Amino acid sequence: MSLRRPLSLFASLLLLGGCGTESAEERAAVGEARSALHTGIDLSVSGLGVTCSDGAVATVTGAIVNEAPTGIDPSVAGIYAGDPAQGGTLLATVNVPWLVGKERYAFEVPVQVPEGAQQLFVVADHVNFFPEDSEENNTGSVTLAAGGGCLVNQAPVALCQNVTVTADASCGATASIDNGSYDPDGFPQPLSLAYSPAGVYPVGTTPVTLTVSDGMDSASCSATVTVVDATPPVAGASKDLVLPRSLSADYKTVTLADCAQPAADTCGGTLDLQQAGSIVRVESDETEDALFSLALFKCRDIVLSANRKSAQLRAESSLLGNGRVYTVVYSVEDASGNATLGSCKVKVPSLQGVLSVGVGPAYCQGTDCPAGTGGGLLCPLL
Repeated sequence: MSLRRPLSLFASLLLLGGCGTESAEERAAVGEARSALHTGIDLSVSGLGVTCSDGAVATVTGAIVNEAPTGIDPSVAGIYAGDPAQGGTLLATVNVPWLVGKERYAFEVPVQVPEGAQQLFVVADHVNFFPEDSEENNTGSVTLAAGGGCLVNQAPVALCQNVTVTADASCGATASIDNGSYDPDGFPQPLSLAYSPAGVYPVGTTPVTLTVSDGMDSASCSATVTVVDATPPVAGASKDLVLPRSLSADYKTVTLADCAQPAADTCGGTLDLQQAGSIVRVESDETEDALFSLALFKCRDIVLSANRKSAQLRAESSLLGNGRVYTVVYSVEDASGNATLGSCKVKVPSLQGVLSVGVGPAYCQGTDCPAGTGGGLLCPLL
């Protein structure tokens, strides 16, 4: 009993000091002054719930907890319809016995719920008798269904999943991370879904939060939206580069940028061919050992650079032909790894200055060359 006596004496002194006809405002002012002191007293409300019976009768359940390590004298908790701080109605009281340190007192009290009530509140030491170290945990509440009564609104459930979608023509995409979120009781309002951030998501991975609400309670979950760029770039047009016919059939270095216009990509914009492009092969519509003059022919008319960004092409055309056409086949790739093939033409005029339109590959260097486009008859013998 030694644990009880000091606090009982302290409570008695508080009662003696509080004798008289104090108003509610005066008692509140006294309570605020007391709470400024360290008293070692702290009551809280825990595990609040409501079960229903017929009509508007509800059974309020929960516990009053002595959060302090020492015992505390009997107290009174109040059950209110509406927030007591805003004029809520006292429905019933709970007589809490003397509690040892950390002890819980469970209660179960039936109350008549007023029409239109939306929340029930339980306030430990609702008359503010004890000067507690913390008043913030004295109150617990439970939300009732729309229209009051004893039905308790059930909070919605938010369910999320990671999603991957393909970017559209604007290089973005709309997406939903909802994975079947629901409201168990379907009221007071239809379930609403809100995404943050909302709207069109860019290429890449974006963390998104989904908040669902039934108009009274809400729940949230998070997931990611991954937008994938699956659209290959569009190859640019050929510049139809013309190499003047060289008397000695010299090599001319031709880059991809010399040969073709830049590629256009949905997400990457204009692509520099020297960065995003690579030569696959170069075809010629004349053989490797085509006669260049009455006493001369050259071999190795096409030499690709090691990085496949350029090629050395002989500025020659057959003495008996109508001009040579080199076709450069190249690949251009965007930042997402989407690639497309393009081609451009490099022309060498005939001896008479004619520019041919090309008659198909006869000689080729590079990857995936057409069948029968190897060396000529003479060059392999040299």
